[in-house]
Amino acid sequence: MGLLDKVDNLDDSKPKPKAKPAKAVAKAKPVTPKAQPKAAKAKKSKRSEDKPEKIRPKGLPEGYELAGKMPRYIGWLINFGWNFGVAIGLLSIISTGADSDLTIGWLTAGLMIILNWLVLPIWTGRNIGEFVSRTKYINSSGKKPISIHAILNNSIGFLSLIGLMMIMANFQNISSGGMPWFVTGVCFILFWIVNFFFKKNSDFSQGTIDLLFSAYLVKHVATGTETGWLARFESLGDFGDKWQERNLQRQEKAKQKAEQKANAAAEKAAAQESSDSEEEESKESSED
Repeated sequence: MGLLDKVDNLDDSKPKPKAKPAKAVAKAKPVTPKAQPKAAKAKKSKRSEDKPEKIRPKGLPEGYELAGKMPRYIGWLINFGWNFGVAIGLLSIISTGADSDLTIGWLTAGLMIILNWLVLPIWTGRNIGEFVSRTKYINSSGKKPISIHAILNNSIGFLSLIGLMMIMANFQNISSGGMPWFVTGVCFILFWIVNFFFKKNSDFSQGTIDLLFSAYLVKHVATGTETGWLARFESLGDFGDKWQERNLQRQEKAKQKAEQKANAAAEKAAAQESSDSEEEESKESSED
């Protein structure tokens, strides 16, 4: 038994194997910040798919009628007289050689030009000629274009006159440093010519500035709610309406006169033909 006891003691003296530590549970990885923008982009794309895209209107909006040739002519004539009438009168006085102080006259001419070129277009979107002819500019949405359109559109006539003056003033000085001013004047006049041909060949009578801002000159109907100075400017359209009525009456009278002349000429030709035929018949009968 002694040997058995020693064997047991030896087994007890051996070191027992250590228990392996349990593996740590893998922690959940935190969501990286890159994954969040992807989700946001996905949400935005879904929202953009749900919302319909805004379509900008193009062309002349419904419910508006383009201004005719007569209102356009009246507006141009009124603007020309308002802007340059006083200045032309003062130049005619100077051409006679009269020695007089024209400071008040030139100030008046300048104020009239500024009023029609800058103040009224910025304030109301229309100038004196458009008030008289009952016309206005609108964009594709049926709203008033931005003020830059009216200012640039009104500047075309001024630039052409300035260009003409620059050409006349520097024509004899081209070789002595007047070439840049001369070329600038030619460019101003060419721009006016190009704008004129654009209006003439456009389906909506649009010039270069009108095409750039998608603007259309249409007939204007007053709302009746205007007050103060705006109501006074709107009343200028009565003068334009009377002018158009008189022109229409003149055109109708001219048409009637032309028709009467044509009928008289036709009757005269028919009478002459009948007389000629009678003469031929009489000749044939005499020969027989």
